[in-house]
Amino acid sequence: MDQGDRRGGGVTGLQADDAAVFGRGTALLGCGGGGRVDHMVSALRLALGDRSVPVVDLDDPGLESVTAVGLVGSTTVLEEKMPSGDELPAALAAVERWTGRRADAVVAAQIGGVTGPAAALTAHAAGLPLVDADLVGRAVPRIDQLSVFIGPVTTVTAAAATTSGLRIVVDAQQPLDLETVWREAVSHSGGWAAFAIGPVPVALLRERAVVGSVQRALHVGRAAAQARDAADLAARTGGRVVAQGRVVDVHREGDALAFVRSSIAIRDAGTGAIARVEAGSEYVHCLVDGLPVASTPSVITVVDARSLAPVATDRIRVGNELAVLVLPSAPWWWADPARTERVAPRAFGIDADVVPEPSAEPVP
Repeated sequence: MDQGDRRGGGVTGLQADDAAVFGRGTALLGCGGGGRVDHMVSALRLALGDRSVPVVDLDDPGLESVTAVGLVGSTTVLEEKMPSGDELPAALAAVERWTGRRADAVVAAQIGGVTGPAAALTAHAAGLPLVDADLVGRAVPRIDQLSVFIGPVTTVTAAAATTSGLRIVVDAQQPLDLETVWREAVSHSGGWAAFAIGPVPVALLRERAVVGSVQRALHVGRAAAQARDAADLAARTGGRVVAQGRVVDVHREGDALAFVRSSIAIRDAGTGAIARVEAGSEYVHCLVDGLPVASTPSVITVVDARSLAPVATDRIRVGNELAVLVLPSAPWWWADPARTERVAPRAFGIDADVVPEPSAEPVP
């Protein structure tokens, strides 16, 4: 199977055969960031064998609280210092010990990048179902940008587990405090860590989670496997191609908000127009001949023009032949200006307004 077990139109389980398609979808939704998914996809496929991870939605009557899991730190270091497999379950166990509450399910903190398959692997290891949702709908660089933190927050309880065996439990009044503490600790303890937040009441997630994320990742991954070219991929996913051609310029520098800032120029092979893509850890803003055509929270993703494989922000080089696609973002981000502002270009240090996206819907 390449789209998960299905019942009544929804995904009810992920099998080993779904891992590659799921991973390709999460890689595209990573928007050039989120880390490489290959090793986590392989681990998920091997761990599942002939079993599956149950997938449930937030209306499941058996759910009362859910723990969000993910990874924080340098994705470059993550590629060099691969997970042992113990980090995410250790973070999950630590937050449950601290709160005295066991979660009924696991949800990916963000579906984009390595966190999607990592959450499925964590759910399998813990014997819990995976929720068909996430807290972004793509990838973002900072924990305080997760949807669960947009709105009133009382206390954030979370745990991180580093590669060196350090366990860090934080009770914070503000999610930005959590981001600050973990970034500082991780920079001195291995470069990256697994984290678990919660358990979060399901009632809160029903208001703030991006639903259908697992199903969307499977759909996007399947579309990428079947598409003939970038235009076909865009059509299958309800998106659009804003440029396709060779990279003519790449500029990178350090940045406090986005960690590494990149500016990539692509000359469109058909029109000769110059598309400029501004990126931090992920692709954030796109202009064509100086006119804004897309921005976060839309899903801006760059793929190899021939293979349609997603290309990370730090791997683009002059001469690469690429296509820039814009896929619809989760409607949740557009429902309230306060939500949109949290993931607008200025939240990434880019002085530009949000570019409203067309009302195109993904093809089911």
